[in-house]
Amino acid sequence: MNDKIYLKDIAGYDEEKAEAKKIIEVLKNHEKYKKIGAYIPKGLILSGNPGVGKTMLAKAIASESDVPFFEFESNESETEAATIKSIKELFKKARENAPSIIFIDEFDELVMTVDFRSDYSRKATKILLTEIDGISSSDGVLVIATTNYRPMLPPALVRSGRMDKRITMEMPDTLDREEIFKLYLSKNELLKDIDAHQLALKTANFSGADIKTLVNEAIIDCASQGIEKITIADFERNIPVVMFQDIRKKSKNGPDDMTCYHEIGHFITEYKTSGSVGSISTERYGRVQGHVYFEEEIIEFEPVTRDTLKKKLVTILGGLAGEEVMCGDVTSGSGDDVGKARRFISQLMNVGAFGFDKLLPDTKIGKISRESFPTSEKRIEAIENLETELLTEAFEKAKALIKSNESLAKALYTELKQKEKLSKREVQEILKNFKESGELQ
Repeated sequence: MNDKIYLKDIAGYDEEKAEAKKIIEVLKNHEKYKKIGAYIPKGLILSGNPGVGKTMLAKAIASESDVPFFEFESNESETEAATIKSIKELFKKARENAPSIIFIDEFDELVMTVDFRSDYSRKATKILLTEIDGISSSDGVLVIATTNYRPMLPPALVRSGRMDKRITMEMPDTLDREEIFKLYLSKNELLKDIDAHQLALKTANFSGADIKTLVNEAIIDCASQGIEKITIADFERNIPVVMFQDIRKKSKNGPDDMTCYHEIGHFITEYKTSGSVGSISTERYGRVQGHVYFEEEIIEFEPVTRDTLKKKLVTILGGLAGEEVMCGDVTSGSGDDVGKARRFISQLMNVGAFGFDKLLPDTKIGKISRESFPTSEKRIEAIENLETELLTEAFEKAKALIKSNESLAKALYTELKQKEKLSKREVQEILKNFKESGELQ
């Protein structure tokens, strides 16, 4: 393993590192734990979004344990036969050098295809099951695998007695991001005066990899412009570069009206439904024409109520509503928002996961269950009807919010048209003036 990584190199994630320390302790003292009847788990799944540090944690476990680390490189094998041979050789080496770790990065790429429609995935899974089952409790071999989406892994692999140990690494919260920023800022003298806490607040939903990239982008950007004193503003300028993974494209004639009111529509609907205030921008990054950015956390995988769902749909369609109400027309770019809304609904309406029947009492369709709609055609029709009803309801609500706040929309437009971007502080100032004048609905 090149470039050893230790737990101290991973900022934040205290609970996850505490769990990793338990595994490290067993690996380091394998014989001691074997005497008291404890054994090294056969498999550990590290799951979470890309960039959260799953691979780093796996390598830190190996480094801290000081045991041999055998990594499966899928690009080494171009055929099924070669893959099977590599897996067998890997497990053989691990047993011969136990206690040891076998590491499989991007586990889902090796074994996950929907419903096992690939012979390759079936064979890879079968050989892994055989090899994992061949590990006895006294062997001291731990298989660590990373995945971006654990629920899609074959159940036979993740049942008890196989890959049954799990550590989920969520996107870092504000405190975690602050610790990650401190880690990277401390490595450069030019950044020692930067407030890590303020950066953490401004980078909601950034992964550890995103933060590392942002620090690098800010340094490169300042160096290219001859800026010697790097400030928070230099980081703020580069946040969209990391968010959209593209460069800023200058507008020759400034933002057009439709773009302005599209972003204003998103802002007003979010502000009126949740009270959140963020920056509004019509700056173009690649194909992204503009964006509204809220510093508040967006927590994924939290339980979603029907009320939350409906509010979310209103804000997703807020841009389309802004164009319709303020300009009397809509752009093709709003189709992306409609697609996003449909995907959002489809994710939440999964019959098994969301409780589809519980969503329906307020709709014209009535209560629906698997039994009352045994055929897929009828179920698809019911889902499409519900989807249309939810989208229509959200769009009408979004338009109503913007119509009742047209004066605010026009005031934001006047400033945005001139500046291309309004900071959170500038938006708050406009809102303050409207509240004092009594115009804010």
